[in-house]
Amino acid sequence: YRDPSIRYVQIFRNYRREAGASLSHPHSQIIATEHVPRILREEVEASREHFEKKGRCVFCDIIEVESRGTRVVYENKSFIVIAPWASIQPFEFWILPKKHSADFTKTSERELEDFSKTLSLSLRSLSEVLEDPPYNYVFHTAPKGLREIDKFYHWHLEVYPKLAIWAGFELGTGMYINVTPPEVAAESLRSKIR
Repeated sequence: YRDPSIRYVQIFRNYRREAGASLSHPHSQIIATEHVPRILREEVEASREHFEKKGRCVFCDIIEVESRGTRVVYENKSFIVIAPWASIQPFEFWILPKKHSADFTKTSERELEDFSKTLSLSLRSLSEVLEDPPYNYVFHTAPKGLREIDKFYHWHLEVYPKLAIWAGFELGTGMYINVTPPEVAAESLRSKIR
């Protein structure tokens, strides 16, 4: 981000060949780009619109609603893991900081410890429930240079197990058929976390 031409830094992991991994050893990747990717632009814009209408962060609202429901997989002092409503992949889950924060790089050491534990427990649960499936995880964090983004955006990690094959309907419409309700996925994942 010190390079003035960089607008976004994407952190992600492709686990197993079926999810796009090209090396066999465990690793995540970081790629810096001179533009903000479309998916993130759309998410940021939707977050801004929600803030302008409601005066609140949409992700903080999601955390408030989900924390009282059946889609919580795990939570600790700093983070909550949810199987989101309208998940596009079976057993998809998100890890969100409970404290409003737009930028992952501003996460404290204590929060990083809680995040590490949360991610480890969640991925181990996924592995136990689904016998070590391929997956991708992707950090969504604030891009550089957007005015007032700290007010309305909330960083998070999205985990996408590779269990479904997107066919003509999904590719042609951008709508996804998920045969596993998120409530069922959350219960299955939660049952493996002790």
